[in-house]
Amino acid sequence: MSLSNHSVKQEIKAMGCLKLCTGTRQVKVNNSEINLTGLEFNLLNLLMIHSPNLLPRVTINKQLFQGAAHKEQTMNMHISNLRKKLLKYSTGLCIQSMRGQGYYLVVG
Repeated sequence: MSLSNHSVKQEIKAMGCLKLCTGTRQVKVNNSEINLTGLEFNLLNLLMIHSPNLLPRVTINKQLFQGAAHKEQTMNMHISNLRKKLLKYSTGLCIQSMRGQGYYLVVG
């Protein structure tokens, strides 16, 4: 039995110049595709779901790292890497932080 393209849910989220397709796991900024790791994609998806509200660090920890407390530095590294990749394609996209609380995805 083969799977058709219709069996994959193609949810497309858009914010300004940013487009994310959950089915194909593609991300485009200003029509340029950017390569993200699986974790970076999931993190960006969470940020978009919560936008314009704060994405709490505890939510990131639970959903991406299964609540492992030792993953704080890993989380910081992935946020930093995602910031750099977004900035490479657009100066209007950024991930802002609220110290010790969480992150916002800002498009503008």
